[in-house]
Amino acid sequence: MGIFVYRAVDPQGTIVRGRLPAINSRELEARLQTSGLELLKSRPSRRGLLLRSRPPARELINFCLHMETTLIAGLMVTEALDDLVDSVENRGFRDVLAVILQAVREGTSFSASLASFPDVFSDVFVGMVRSGEESGQLGEAFAKLGENLRWQDELASQMKRMILYPAFTITVLLLVSIFILVYLVPELSTFIVSMSGGSLPWETWLLLKISEILRTYWIQLLIMPFLVGFGLWLSLRLGGGFAQRQIDAIKLSLPVVGPVIRKILLSRFCSLFGMLYESGLPIMQAMSVARDTLGNRAIAAAVDQAIREIEQGKGITDSFASSKLFPNLMLRMVKVGESTGEVGKGLRNVSYFYNRDIQQTIGRIQAMVEPTLTLALGIILAWLMMSVLGPIYDILSKVGV
Repeated sequence: MGIFVYRAVDPQGTIVRGRLPAINSRELEARLQTSGLELLKSRPSRRGLLLRSRPPARELINFCLHMETTLIAGLMVTEALDDLVDSVENRGFRDVLAVILQAVREGTSFSASLASFPDVFSDVFVGMVRSGEESGQLGEAFAKLGENLRWQDELASQMKRMILYPAFTITVLLLVSIFILVYLVPELSTFIVSMSGGSLPWETWLLLKISEILRTYWIQLLIMPFLVGFGLWLSLRLGGGFAQRQIDAIKLSLPVVGPVIRKILLSRFCSLFGMLYESGLPIMQAMSVARDTLGNRAIAAAVDQAIREIEQGKGITDSFASSKLFPNLMLRMVKVGESTGEVGKGLRNVSYFYNRDIQQTIGRIQAMVEPTLTLALGIILAWLMMSVLGPIYDILSKVGV
C-alpha cells in the first residue's frame, strides 16, 4: 500500500487536491467516489510506502487516550478517528489512521482494519479491540490498552536509564585505558626498562605486556567482536528454535540482569493474559496471544507446554507448575484466582507485585551502579599510576641514595 497524490472535483465543481493511502489507483478512485469526489488525476507520492514500523509509544498512548475519551463520551468510531487524523504528529501513523478511517466508513470492522497493519498494531492490541467491539465496551478496552502501554513505556524508560549510564561510563573508561596502553605506556616503557635494569614489578610487567598485545594484535582484537556476533547469528540461523531457546535461557540465568528480565517477562505475560481473559477471549487464545508478545523462547516454550496440558484437561495452576519455570508466587496467586473463579484478578495481582518489585530492583541497581563504577574506575587508575610511577619512584629513590 502506498501514498497517492490526487486531484479531484467535488459535486459543486471545486478542484480538490490531497494525499490518500491506497493499494492502487482504482482503489483510490473508489475511495474518493465514496466521499463524493470524482478523480481527475493521481500519481504515487515520492514519499513512497506507508509506515512500516510501529510508531513511537507516545503516539499509540495518545491514540488510546483519545479513543477512550471520545468513545466513552458517546462518539462513533468514525467520528473519533476523524477528529484524531488531523492532529497526529507522526505523518506515517496519520496516513495509517486515514486508511483505517476509510475502511471503517466502507463497512470493515474496526479490529479488522487495525489487523491490516500488523507492524503497527500488535495481536494483543487487535484482540483487545475485537473483544471490546463484541462486548460493546470499546472505550474500556482502549482504557486497558492505554494503561498497559503506559506501563510498558515507563518500564522501558527505567531500563534505559539503568543501562545507559553504566554503558557510557564503561565506554569512556575503556577508551581512556586503550589510549593510555597504546600511546602513553609505549612512550615510557623504554625509559622504565632501561632505568630499572630489567627488573620490573609484576604490575608494571603486566601493564607493558597488555600494551604490547594491544599494539601487536589490534586488528584481530578489533575484528573479534564482529566474529563473535557473526558466530552467534550463524548459530541461531543453523540451530533454529533450539539454539534460540538456549540463548534465551542463558539470558534468564545472567547475574543481576537475569532475574530482572525474568520478572519483566512474567509481569508482561500475566498482565496481557489477564487483560485478554477478562475481556472475554477464550483462555487458550488469550494465552497464545500473550505468549507471542514475550520475546523469549524459553518462557514461550513453557507457556506452550502449559497450553498443551490445559487442552488435555489439567488446571491452569498445575499446567504452569509442571514446567518448573514459573515461580511459586505466581502459582499461588493463580491458584487462588482459579479456585475463586477470578483468574484474571489473580493474574493482575501477580503483575502488580512484579511491577513494584521490578521498580524497586531497578532503583537498587541504579543506586549501586554509580559507586561500583566509581570504585572500579579508581582501582584501574590506581593500578595504571602504580605501574607507571612505581618504577620511576624506585629509580629516583635509588638516585637519591
